[in-house]
Amino acid sequence: MDANDGPISGRPGQRPQPVDREPVAEADVGRVDADASDGSSAARGSPVHPRLQAVILAGRYHGIELDPGEFRTGPGEKAPSAAALSTWAQNSGMWARGVRLRWRHLARFQNTAPVVLLFTDGSAGLLTGVNNEHKVVLIKDPRGPATDPPVPVDELRLAEVWAGDAVMLRASRGFAEVDAPFSLRWLVGLVLQERRSLKEIGIASLTLSFLTIFPPLLVMTVVDKVLTHNSYSTLVLLATILAIAVTYETLLGYARRLIILVVGTRIDARVNLHVFNRLLRLPLDYFERHPAGETMYNISQIHRVREFLTGKLMTSFLDLMTLCVLLPFLFWLNAPMAWIVLACSCLIAMVILVYLKPLAVIFARVVQAETNKQAALGETVFGVRR
Repeated sequence: MDANDGPISGRPGQRPQPVDREPVAEADVGRVDADASDGSSAARGSPVHPRLQAVILAGRYHGIELDPGEFRTGPGEKAPSAAALSTWAQNSGMWARGVRLRWRHLARFQNTAPVVLLFTDGSAGLLTGVNNEHKVVLIKDPRGPATDPPVPVDELRLAEVWAGDAVMLRASRGFAEVDAPFSLRWLVGLVLQERRSLKEIGIASLTLSFLTIFPPLLVMTVVDKVLTHNSYSTLVLLATILAIAVTYETLLGYARRLIILVVGTRIDARVNLHVFNRLLRLPLDYFERHPAGETMYNISQIHRVREFLTGKLMTSFLDLMTLCVLLPFLFWLNAPMAWIVLACSCLIAMVILVYLKPLAVIFARVVQAETNKQAALGETVFGVRR
């Protein structure tokens, strides 16, 4: 089969003229052709579906041989879908994703491995290169001979046979920041990236903890010295020290709140970008199995986790620092009263720990109910115009 007979070829007499191709694109094409040379004859007479053949050639580019006998077609599918093809490649040890692309996205695949484009007539093509100067992409017919060069195709001709479905493959899934699993550990690592700001918050909190001790000490001195001995000069001095301490505590508290706000905003931006990138990288079958309202609700809950880390959890940590400073001072003032306070605190902590598991079960039901409600609401709103 000639490459011009494929779904992207022009009409008789309208074959596009050869164009200058990028050097890297030529290297990619040559590598695909070399990998497919030993099986091209079999491909021409083989009953293997053209979409499977395209994925097989892309796998050979990465040094992996895929077995078409292991492919399983989904129920009711006339042609292999992007989700089924990506699952087949993943089961063979590759990293694969079914994605939706546009023409402007194809222009970025200049130094990349071949991308499988799924055409609307059920066939497929291999994107092996890009020529941005002539605004064409180089498409190879997987059913054609290995010696046939890829065909340059412009945007208009490609839009006639391609709706945007594609399959991207790699030999193995390399770790990247965008691929990091969204977990509590990842969120903690994200917060710890702001070590410098967290260090400043810790110093400010420790200083505020010590400043918290000054007012009661000054009051004790006023009662012992001023009221007993009528030492007004001492009163003026203590009042001045108290005013300075209160002013410094106010300014330091404002600076700490401002730093916490800046840290929270930075983390919010990173979480939003990470969630958006992960959302775009989800396979197509995820959106077929999950309602849009459920996805939107799950995304909204992610920010509650961030608010907990930079809000309640950080505040509790700062209060713990204050407690570590005040507790020795309380024992110095009155040990029996300090033991009473410590015993009451332990009792409250035990009550909280006892109720954690029942509350977790109840809250899980609440979350599931909210998810179902948002899924139904989202599907209703999105389906009104239909």
